[in-house]
Amino acid sequence: MVKKIEPLSNWIPCHQAAELLSEKLGFPIGSRYIRQLAKRKKNPIRTQSLGYHQLYHRDDILSANVKQKRVNE
Repeated sequence: MVKKIEPLSNWIPCHQAAELLSEKLGFPIGSRYIRQLAKRKKNPIRTQSLGYHQLYHRDDILSANVKQKRVNE
């Protein structure tokens, strides 16, 4: 079976993924949270390693469901 080659334009670094998700949701998202989304068991974000750096799949970032943390008053 032949693997389909994906273009590199579908992959983004962590800080850019955090900015993209922050713009979509309207509240700030940290780059640490993006890494947590990639490590979760249920519906993880696809990653690709470039040595020391990790790249995250753009479509997975856009389809991620994130709830804003509630603050107790």
